[in-house]
Amino acid sequence: MDWSKAKTILIVALLVANSILAYFLYFDDIYANSTTDDSFILRTQEILLNKDIKIDTEIPLTTKATFNLSVEYQKYEPLEINRNFFEGNGIRESMDSTFTEIYRDNENVTIINDKLLIYEYLGEMKDKGINSLEAAKSEAEEFLIDRAKFNSDTNDLVLSYYRETDYGYYLEYTKVFDGMYIEQSFTTFRIENGGVRKMERTWLNIKQIEDTNIEIVSAPKAILELISHEQVYNKTITDISLCYYFDPEKQDYFGDYQSATEGKAVPAWRVLFHDGYKMILDIN
Repeated sequence: MDWSKAKTILIVALLVANSILAYFLYFDDIYANSTTDDSFILRTQEILLNKDIKIDTEIPLTTKATFNLSVEYQKYEPLEINRNFFEGNGIRESMDSTFTEIYRDNENVTIINDKLLIYEYLGEMKDKGINSLEAAKSEAEEFLIDRAKFNSDTNDLVLSYYRETDYGYYLEYTKVFDGMYIEQSFTTFRIENGGVRKMERTWLNIKQIEDTNIEIVSAPKAILELISHEQVYNKTITDISLCYYFDPEKQDYFGDYQSATEGKAVPAWRVLFHDGYKMILDIN
């Protein structure tokens, strides 16, 4: 065998292979960048407008995520909830291991799957003069600390949505980490003039934080997914933000996702509409 000739052929083959690889890497990079260019963004807006989906907010251009998060559901123990809400004097009823109800007088607390908590006040309420957003926020946050005793402070949650209603205010708080929302980790309130009428809460705690620098689908490309969802037609987008999203159905719980207690929260795009409707776009 002519080893000199074989060596030359091998070198040429390697150069060709490297050129092909560089070609695809180059155009992959061009394509990735093009989805954040002004022309692509304008085209995205036009496509969404065809379904009467308007954008009334800035579209983020970042394509990198900073962390991988391991999260776990905050667990609600009936004995602790009874003690926090009713000084241990509530009447407890359990239909099965997934549903517990605790009540006293006009107040009722329901625990579902140990991770969804619903509080309701069922009686008449004395007017406390809660007639502004700030007053409603103060009432809700004091309730969390003084009554429910969930937080010694409220630094890990922000008011992510609110609306004024015929009865008072609807408030939605979302957990935050490093300035980003953790979905679906929420506490919602129905506030009337007399105080908290209803609260619902499912909360996620962070177990582990790992540094990363992964590329994600750009927001202009991700929101094109909205055209396949008729429920958002004729709506206006008021916020697009990068979040961390925990989806129990994607965890390894052998189909029984309701039993999920922990898992990975992945980067995703959180899209909020003018009426409070929210979509999480988890697109790889």
